[in-house]
Amino acid sequence: MMIHEQPIANQIIAEHSQKPRVMAKELITVDVDRIYVQDGNSPTIAKLFRQHNLKRVLHPEKIGFFFDHSVIVPDRLMAERVNEAMEFAKSIGVNIFARGEGISHLIALEEQWFQPGNIVIGADSHTCTGGAVQSLALGMGASDVLAAMLTGQTWLKVPETVSLSISGQPHPATRTKDVMLALLRHFGQSPFLYRSVELCGEWSRTLSLDSAASFASMGVELGAKCVFMPDGPGRPANMRPINPEVADHHLTFSLLGLTPHISLPHSPAQAVPLETLSGQKIDYVFIGSCTNSRLEDIAEVAAILDKHHVHQDVHCIVTPGSKRVYLEAMRRGYIEKIVSAGALVTPPGCGACVGTQGTIPAKGERVLSTMNRNFQGRMGNAEAEIYLSSPLVAANVALHGRVPLITELEWHD
Repeated sequence: MMIHEQPIANQIIAEHSQKPRVMAKELITVDVDRIYVQDGNSPTIAKLFRQHNLKRVLHPEKIGFFFDHSVIVPDRLMAERVNEAMEFAKSIGVNIFARGEGISHLIALEEQWFQPGNIVIGADSHTCTGGAVQSLALGMGASDVLAAMLTGQTWLKVPETVSLSISGQPHPATRTKDVMLALLRHFGQSPFLYRSVELCGEWSRTLSLDSAASFASMGVELGAKCVFMPDGPGRPANMRPINPEVADHHLTFSLLGLTPHISLPHSPAQAVPLETLSGQKIDYVFIGSCTNSRLEDIAEVAAILDKHHVHQDVHCIVTPGSKRVYLEAMRRGYIEKIVSAGALVTPPGCGACVGTQGTIPAKGERVLSTMNRNFQGRMGNAEAEIYLSSPLVAANVALHGRVPLITELEWHD
């Protein structure tokens, strides 16, 4: 079997291991093109570096340290951890993306660290975002990331490949996030665990780059090792064709008539159609995270909030994913519309997603968030209830103070 007759993950792994071909379940050592670390786990990497008396990394120009989880540092302990991580990054001469630059995965896409056919290792599970441009982008733990920093290589097991064909036209208010939540509801994680997922079908080829990145970012929620999106608007010219015939497994999913979905606490897979929850009161709306904080998301939220006002009982926060997104949203007037509607806009970064900075929800509060996961305690309080939705649904909920009827939804095509 020639390399081009294999799934994309196999092709990339073979090219980075100097092998003519590789087979699913093989253990392979590969060269790595880029490595990045975020401030949540960089102190652990720094500690391992010191414990083993290490002096330098192999290719500092290929390594980035991102300060995105604690942009507005909430306490002394976190301040010390962030400073420690910054000093370590300076000492080894790597690229530094300081607080306020944005979320690592968004910047990696903007700065073209993710490239079709390259291998990127990130110390964050949502590194799989790179699959939007067919980068084999893999989230790994601190010890594996450090090993890659020292050697320029990593090892992995070649994943089996699932071809996922999505067809049909959904409800006009249905967005990429809804499709991912509906997939989780329908399939669960079992068909995707430690597998490479290749998207095919007309729906996936029409997605914008922002929407494709939103889908790819939640590959880890599916349980997948990686996700590869097909060629489409705004993608690099050298994207590879996806050939379903060479996949190990095949799944199909119809979007015909699919309406917006919301995930119930405390799992993304606990998704239900919007109409199931109509009337549910919501106290706090968070629009942001590496899944839904791109310009496309901010634009839709601004259009819905324009000339309206956030409900008096709702605390609404919008966090742009990167400085580039933030500045462009300001230039286009989106930020003014959002702030005028009564929402708070924070500096770029992960924001409230992981609970290392505000706003942390109060006991018993119901939060509707556009982030990728809603595990108990995710936003810093295990006694809060977190629901997940698209930015379109979240903006509508912010206006109503409750989950609206589908006939009440406002959207802009």
